[in-house]
Amino acid sequence: MNKKVTRVGVLLVHGIGEQRKFENLEGIVRNLATYLLRPDSDLKVRVIVNSSDTSAYYASQQTWLGDDQESVIIEVKNEQGEVTELAFREVWWADLDEPVSITTQLAFWGWSLSLWARKQYAKVKYGTSNKMRSPSNVNAQNPQINIIDRLRFFWVSLVVLLIMPLLSFLSAIAQKVLGINFRPDVLVQYLGDVKLYQQEKRQGKGPLVDLGQAPRLSIRRRMITGLVKMSLANYDRWYVLSHSLGTVVAFNGLMETEAALPNYLNQNLWEKWEKFSQKKAQTPLTEDEAHNMFPSRPAWLELDDIIDRSDLFKNLRGVMTYGAPLSKFAVVWPAIVPINLDNTVVNKDFEWINIYDPTDPVADQTKYFDFITSHGKKQPQEIAYKADSIHLVSHIKYLTYNQKREYPLIKAVAEWLLSGNSFQPSPTKNWGWPDENLSKFYNFIRVSIWVVTGFLIAWILSFTISSTLPEFVIEEIVKFTNLDWSNPLVYIVIAIILVIISGIVARLFVWRKN
Repeated sequence: MNKKVTRVGVLLVHGIGEQRKFENLEGIVRNLATYLLRPDSDLKVRVIVNSSDTSAYYASQQTWLGDDQESVIIEVKNEQGEVTELAFREVWWADLDEPVSITTQLAFWGWSLSLWARKQYAKVKYGTSNKMRSPSNVNAQNPQINIIDRLRFFWVSLVVLLIMPLLSFLSAIAQKVLGINFRPDVLVQYLGDVKLYQQEKRQGKGPLVDLGQAPRLSIRRRMITGLVKMSLANYDRWYVLSHSLGTVVAFNGLMETEAALPNYLNQNLWEKWEKFSQKKAQTPLTEDEAHNMFPSRPAWLELDDIIDRSDLFKNLRGVMTYGAPLSKFAVVWPAIVPINLDNTVVNKDFEWINIYDPTDPVADQTKYFDFITSHGKKQPQEIAYKADSIHLVSHIKYLTYNQKREYPLIKAVAEWLLSGNSFQPSPTKNWGWPDENLSKFYNFIRVSIWVVTGFLIAWILSFTISSTLPEFVIEEIVKFTNLDWSNPLVYIVIAIILVIISGIVARLFVWRKN
């Protein structure tokens, strides 16, 4: 007689970048399967790709299935003959970004250089906002970004500005000397996603289903659709793994109110949910609340239609965020990351694990999002992990399998998913960080690293310009500007002036209504 197969669902949410469909899913499954298939493993492992022959005409590769069927399954059989299926789905939203153009690049640079000067976006104005609370750092009476955070954003803007001409030089050199097509708009490609997620309504733009609305609405729609499909699949247990900006996307979906959740679904999926859960709101929405909701409420929904979160998250065992900028959103855009007032809906075994590497400038502890479940567990659990030794590169290395490493994160994730037990970090005290105080100290000196980086880039920029431009051109530039362009401080001062001007202009003319 065959033993019962344990079905474990895994929903993946990618972060910033131009990922193609299934690219993030394939990368994570590859690292996980490589670990499970290591030579010293006693497990029998088989990777199943649910594909289809209905590829597009002249397709370069086979089509993977998604929607109501898992795209990839890792089948794992242990020594006792017990079989566990890890069924992977993904929330893919990279196609919702705006195409890179002169307009989007100018908009990005105007936004990024003036970020330090903006007002804190703290006021929530939609129908069910009374069911949410702000992150703990927000002063409801006087929402402000403190001076320390403003100085951090100022210097980051300065460094980003200095990088722009340097990338253009490097792009030209790479193309001419190495024949490599290196895109100088790489910052717009990646950091532009953060700008996209905080944008407000765009008249006449965006996907047709959310025409004229904030871009994050369409991204959240895919997240919540993914959550509902995970619940309808009736897994024995399921998990959400999210990275980078995808942690904000995942958090929004997990915290959305019961009355607003149905608004994100199409009618077909809503009818499936209605058959799955018959629960209605004890207190229906008023017409005014329904009218002011974000997103708007479809006409085919009744005022008492809800998605009960206790049903939605009944089998949700865990959420992992890694490389998360949630705390940075709490500082600048807390209204975008509100916390649901009722987090007693998760089951007793639920846990939120936040993994961060102090060398990752994007990541941080989720220090403003603490909440207590009905079972007395404080969430999230903060774990420092050394993803990589190189500053910034660590952001994309969290789930990379390194066979030379004794206890990589992917090993802990594999055991977490397969066992159904609580998450077990490395047996060593700080998982790659030799001492907790060192981790805290690195968080402190991270500011210094940005300062050093700014001056280093200014020096590289001055050296590059002085060594690549013809001497007579440099002489003319010096004569015209009366500045010594071989001096790195010139670039620092000019960058400071431009960032200050950008902030003042944005504060006076762009963000007056905020």
